[in-house]
Amino acid sequence: MTGGTGGRGRGGRHVTISDDDVPDAVYIDGDLSARRSGSSRVVIVDDDVPVTAEGPRDVRRRMEGRIRDRRISVKRQAGRRRLTTLIVAVAVAVGVVGGLAFLGSSWFGVRISDVRVTGNVYADPGRLAQIIEDVSGTPVILVDTDEVERSIEKIPWVKDVSVRTDWPFGLIIDIRERSPVVSFPGPDGLFRVLDADGRVLDVIDGWPFEYLLMVTPDTPALGVGEFAPLGPTGAATLADTVTPAIRDRISLIEVDAGGSNLVVTLDDGTTIRFGAARELFPKLVRLETVMSAGAAPVGAVIDVSTDEVTVSEGS
Repeated sequence: MTGGTGGRGRGGRHVTISDDDVPDAVYIDGDLSARRSGSSRVVIVDDDVPVTAEGPRDVRRRMEGRIRDRRISVKRQAGRRRLTTLIVAVAVAVGVVGGLAFLGSSWFGVRISDVRVTGNVYADPGRLAQIIEDVSGTPVILVDTDEVERSIEKIPWVKDVSVRTDWPFGLIIDIRERSPVVSFPGPDGLFRVLDADGRVLDVIDGWPFEYLLMVTPDTPALGVGEFAPLGPTGAATLADTVTPAIRDRISLIEVDAGGSNLVVTLDDGTTIRFGAARELFPKLVRLETVMSAGAAPVGAVIDVSTDEVTVSEGS
């Protein structure tokens, strides 16, 4: 690099910087130490530009051209970055879609051997097996567990059920069954077993003595899965709600289909009149109060159908 000074242009001072390894040499016209208030000024002159009276303007145009080229270059780089980002995003999306397609293939279908069922004791095993068979082979991630739950809940003994997928080939089915509380003979001589909601869980030949016996003369022959009329349903609710001390003493429940007259007979001949088979909880509280006080003799008639409880001797 060489430097020198000399007269040029309008009598100002010039410095020449040249080197093959540095950017194009320029001339600095003016006094570098000149203050803003002085008459001297600094002008950068490109070596490749002829020095004329209009030299500074040509330099500005050349610098503006370089700045413009630089801006174009920056824009191109930003465009390349956006394109790269787009390509990566598309590749990721394709990978995700491909992965889901693979996971949704029959390779990951439900296998009956990998289905676990818990809580089923009385639920029809044949119907349960058929429901499981219907989803066998379906990709695990595509199994509609809500639909499977609705299908299982149609089995009379099932109160509620939870179905979850068990990656990669299985299902987990948790069943909570209904509890039978009473049974009654229908017009066809067959016994219907009811839960506390009045749902018919089973129809069998002969009285299942492990459940409380109910008599309801005008109730139709109900099928499995159907719900009993208001009267038998109210009696079933009472049998499920009454305290164990009284339940163990019940020998018979009588009620009409409409539920207008509910009567319970205990093992010592005591008769309890509940009236309509509704609003049973306060009536049971009244009964407990009488029984706890020992105010009812053996074979008495206890009427708890109203707030004014009466106890009378049986006939």
